[in-house]
Amino acid sequence: PTISLFGLGGGDEPDKSAPAATSAAPRGVPVISRWKQSPDGSISGVISGSSAFKDGDPVTTSPIRGEAVGGKVVVTKSGSKYFLSGGDAPAKASNNAKAAADARAKARQEAAEAKKAAQEEARKAAEARKQAQLEAAQAKKAAQEEKRQAALAEKQRIAEEKKQAQLEAKKKAEEAKAARAAKAKLASKPKAEAAPVKSRSPTISLFGLGGGDDKVAPAPVKSKQASKPQAAAAPVTGRSPTISLFGFGGGDEPDKSAPAATSAAPRGVPVISRWKQSPDGSISGVISGSSAFKDGDPVTTSPIRG
Repeated sequence: PTISLFGLGGGDEPDKSAPAATSAAPRGVPVISRWKQSPDGSISGVISGSSAFKDGDPVTTSPIRGEAVGGKVVVTKSGSKYFLSGGDAPAKASNNAKAAADARAKARQEAAEAKKAAQEEARKAAEARKQAQLEAAQAKKAAQEEKRQAALAEKQRIAEEKKQAQLEAKKKAEEAKAARAAKAKLASKPKAEAAPVKSRSPTISLFGLGGGDDKVAPAPVKSKQASKPQAAAAPVTGRSPTISLFGFGGGDEPDKSAPAATSAAPRGVPVISRWKQSPDGSISGVISGSSAFKDGDPVTTSPIRG
C-alpha cells in the first residue's frame, strides 16, 4: 500500500532551504530506501525505523520541499522528515521536465477531448435546430396548402352558384319570352282570320254595276257611303260556280226573303265564274258580261247578303 508519512519522525525541523547532508540517518528519523521521486514531488520507497509502520512497508510521502538527494534528510510540505538512503535519486530537474511534459500532454489531450465534446454538442444542437426549422417549414407549408385548397373550394362553390343562378335566370327569361310570343300570336290570330283574302289582281267592288255610268270603286272601306243601302248581290248557289249579280245598278230590289233561282244570268247582269267566298262574305272570281271590266278580269265584290 502507498501511505503518506505526514507528521511522522519528530525532532527539530531542519533548515528548509536545503536538505541536510549526512552519511547516516539522524536518530528518530525514518529511513526510506529504494526510493524514487514522483512528478508531483512525492517520494515512494520502502520505509524502516518508523513507529507507525513495519520495516519494509512500501510508502509514498507527500510532496517534499527542495531537492531529493540520497544520504540527506528531506522535509515534506506538511513538515514530516525522512532520510533518503541508497544513493541519489534522478535529478529533480529532469523529473520536473518530464512531469511538465506529461502534464502538458495530458492537458492538450483533455483540451482536445473537451473541444471535441463541445464540437459534438454544437453539432447536435445545430442538427436539432435544423430539424426544428424543417418541421416548422413543413407545418407552415401544410397550413398554407390547406388554406389554398379551402379558398379554391370556396371560389368553385361561388362560381357554381353563380352559374346556376345565371342558368335559372336565362331559363325564366326564355319562358317569359315564349309566353309573350304565344300571347301575341293568340291575340293576332282573330285579326289574321278576319283579314280579307288578297290576290295579285286588283280588288274591285261591283257596286253600281248594271246601269248608268260604270265606275271602278275601291275595295270595301268603312265610310259614310257604307251606311247607304247597297244593291243586293245575286244569291249564291252551290250547284254552279257561276253567280248572277242581279240587281246591281238599278231596277227593283229582289225579294230579300230568298235568293232567286235561275239557270242563266239575267240580261245585263255580269257573271262571276271560278268564284269563292271569303270569310267576310265577299266573292272573288273572274268577271264577264260587264261594261266596266274586260271579260276575264279578276274581281272581288263587297260582302253579299245571304
